[in-house]
Amino acid sequence: MMWCQGWRKIGCYCWLLASLFGVGPAAADGSRTLILLTELWPPYVMRDDNGKLVGVDLELAQIVLARLGYQTEVRALPWKRVLQQARLREGDAVVDAFFESSRQHWLHYPEEPLSLSGEVLFYPVDRPIRFERLADLKGLRIGIQVDYAYSQAFMNDSDVIRVPMTGEGNAVKQLHLMMAGRLDGVVLNERVGRYLLVTQGLQGQVEHARPLLTDDNRNFLAFTHKPGHDQLAKRFSVALRQFKQSADYQQLLARYHF
Repeated sequence: MMWCQGWRKIGCYCWLLASLFGVGPAAADGSRTLILLTELWPPYVMRDDNGKLVGVDLELAQIVLARLGYQTEVRALPWKRVLQQARLREGDAVVDAFFESSRQHWLHYPEEPLSLSGEVLFYPVDRPIRFERLADLKGLRIGIQVDYAYSQAFMNDSDVIRVPMTGEGNAVKQLHLMMAGRLDGVVLNERVGRYLLVTQGLQGQVEHARPLLTDDNRNFLAFTHKPGHDQLAKRFSVALRQFKQSADYQQLLARYHF
């Protein structure tokens, strides 16, 4: 009886240490579960017809993590809440985080990104914007998303009227505000914007400029500062790079028309 009580105490201590050091709960097959924080960002992260969370970068992250022995729980939230929970270490990783040096205080970035795609300016065909340098945007009302990592030059330019918005579905709202003439343009990720134009029936009515409005166009699975996640970020980077050499990776891209 004393032996059993001793082992119960050890089990209790192990549970306490796991809680303190952020080790994910064990799944039925013995693997650990990581909480992935993300916003809906189609086609990288989106819901299918059955409400299931899918998307090329989300599935890519899940596949590689599975190869490392992890299952995943996905939380889709507005971007502002994603970043808040990441700072508080209420999740294990953020899907499709742009690199920003200030975020390194609370995120570990792998060397290998999930994908490459930057933010560009979308505008109506019947109200075109000739955008080659920031001075071309002087006095224009440009929709942006709160807490996105835009270029410092764009964010610091006092001649541009930036109109920030947050919340789920905000990019779609801004596109429709633009079509109604209440915004002159909207800054969106190029692939995300092109996808939304199709879903909103706006293809052929909206174009986008070529200059990037981000300093970095890499989309990462960035890990929060839970103990051990710095090493996990390195392991993930190696495994991701290896997976990108496979036929399975090409099939994943093809499914989303990349």
